[in-house]
Amino acid sequence: MKRGHSVISTGTTSLVLIFVMLCMLTFSVLSLASARANLRLSEKSAQRTTDYYAAENAANETLIQIEQAARQTLMSQYAASALNQDFTAQVCKRLADPSSVRVTEENRLAYQVPLGEDQHLSVELEVFPEANAQGLHYEIRAWQVVTDYDWQADDHLDVLDPGQLPFALE
Repeated sequence: MKRGHSVISTGTTSLVLIFVMLCMLTFSVLSLASARANLRLSEKSAQRTTDYYAAENAANETLIQIEQAARQTLMSQYAASALNQDFTAQVCKRLADPSSVRVTEENRLAYQVPLGEDQHLSVELEVFPEANAQGLHYEIRAWQVVTDYDWQADDHLDVLDPGQLPFALE
């Protein structure tokens, strides 16, 4: 009686097992790399959010100081029975740090709060002696994140000089 040879031998099984193990190892390394990239992105996002809200809190504190200075200016001017035409400048003088707020136009104030390395929160207000419907003496005209980074496009293109070729182009 003749014994037949099996189509699948021990060596083929070992090769399939090694291939499956290599595939599993490759997918696990890719999963680990993806997880690390997601962790770094999440940390950056969390830091960016923290920085933004810290800047917004500082901007709101300045806004409160401006409102208080506007009310104090009004009280002193009404006590003197004369509403000064230079209301905005008077409000700036009454702030805790008048150098941080600047007058941009006749009745507009602007200030900036740092936000990370290359950004700041830019705020522009319109200040007026009469209170609005909410009882405030200002109206927010701009509250936006502005980037200080000066981006330069790389439009330089290295092209091969035909004179440097070892053969002639025809």
